[in-house]
Amino acid sequence: MLPLGSVPLFSTADRRMKIRLTATNEQEKYEGENSKILTNAVLKITYDGSHFHGWSAANDNLPPPDDDSEEDVKKGPNGAAFLPPLNINQRSGGRRRKRGKRIPGITNIRSVEGVMKKCLAKIYGNVDPARVQVDGCSRTDKGVHAKSMIAQMYCLNDEAVLLTEEGKSSLSSIPGKRLPHPTSSTDKSLFMPLPFESNLGKMMYVLNRMLPPDVRVSAVSETPAKIDSNESGCSASVPFHPSLDTVGKTYLYTFSIGDMHDPMRWRHVWHVDGFGRDFDLDLSRKAANALVGEHDFVAFRGAFRGSERGRVQDTVCTLSDLRITEERTSNLIDAVDIPLTEFSVGGEYGGSTINPLTTYTVSMTGDRFLYKMGRFLVGTIVAVGHGKISVDDVKYALDHGIWESEKEGGKGKKQHICAPAHGLVLNDVQYDDEINFHWTGSNRWSTQSRQEKHSWESA
Repeated sequence: MLPLGSVPLFSTADRRMKIRLTATNEQEKYEGENSKILTNAVLKITYDGSHFHGWSAANDNLPPPDDDSEEDVKKGPNGAAFLPPLNINQRSGGRRRKRGKRIPGITNIRSVEGVMKKCLAKIYGNVDPARVQVDGCSRTDKGVHAKSMIAQMYCLNDEAVLLTEEGKSSLSSIPGKRLPHPTSSTDKSLFMPLPFESNLGKMMYVLNRMLPPDVRVSAVSETPAKIDSNESGCSASVPFHPSLDTVGKTYLYTFSIGDMHDPMRWRHVWHVDGFGRDFDLDLSRKAANALVGEHDFVAFRGAFRGSERGRVQDTVCTLSDLRITEERTSNLIDAVDIPLTEFSVGGEYGGSTINPLTTYTVSMTGDRFLYKMGRFLVGTIVAVGHGKISVDDVKYALDHGIWESEKEGGKGKKQHICAPAHGLVLNDVQYDDEINFHWTGSNRWSTQSRQEKHSWESA
């Protein structure tokens, strides 16, 4: 028999059990503070749209683009006019290869919504991704980025799937929506409980560990309660929808002008080739001021494609703010501490000095934006600054819904300038003051996880 003093008072198994009990107590404390079982939540998503085919998961079924498709824009002399197509075939050493093949996933057609649904389906317990719904506040186009995409996530239960298959679409609480939509954050009628027992911080932490590196969930919130007062003065709770309840969106667009682009930013800045000598910032600002207010922007939208060609749309929008600012030197990204605004190459070319780089940012805030409207606005502002069209041409297009050259039967359109997608960012989304989000991050959960892992390893 061993002497009593040689037997440890607490074995390794006892210490591990103590750690488990401590973690369980912490979880029970959290559940006590957050006793509601949630069935949906609101995500704030940030992503680089360079290798996404837009937000909508409907784009996931599209065939790969051909080399001669309309989306393929020719590069400028310095190769920085736009982000090249992802699937373009290029010759290298006498053999054909696909651009970017060494980067996993970039040669595939994928959407932000589709990637989110696949990852959420796994943490819901490997359910069918078609059950998971991620309703975004905007459907960004191919190549457009987002700093603050607001999206509501939820998962349909077995009963909801059965009713949907039977064609009972009237169950939705949102008019015109085919699938059911939660009426509150705890609506359990047709929706599954959130993973991890409604621990939003843990769900966000796990989700970010699964997502690809070009998309992240920056914050998560319980779905806010929305109260609507009817004519009789009675208040009632109505369902929240991230798109239908928006009152404004702010987009930022960055472009540069000069004879040499900034290679550190070419994926997110439209470099306007060949026009660096005659850009008039004051004229551009006059055109921006003319666009502010409530107007019919039918002349500033892209043509619908596919099944949406016959779609009837209200084209009256209100821009509350549209401004263009010149970026200061200190804001430029530079690897060698030499600002490109003070940098020139070759001294002189054709008898004139090569122009330094100047970068501008266009901020657009409006109640709604038509298809490609933001990019057409930027293209119009740049065209005015270069003297291609006048401020009067812009006012004519606003008043008549058509560009003057079209009416006169001239060749082409004066305004036919749609800025490339890669310079556009969805920066902010505004809601009514009555809609309050309680944003939380994953820091608390990740810190707690690291502490528990360290305690286990120490034991």
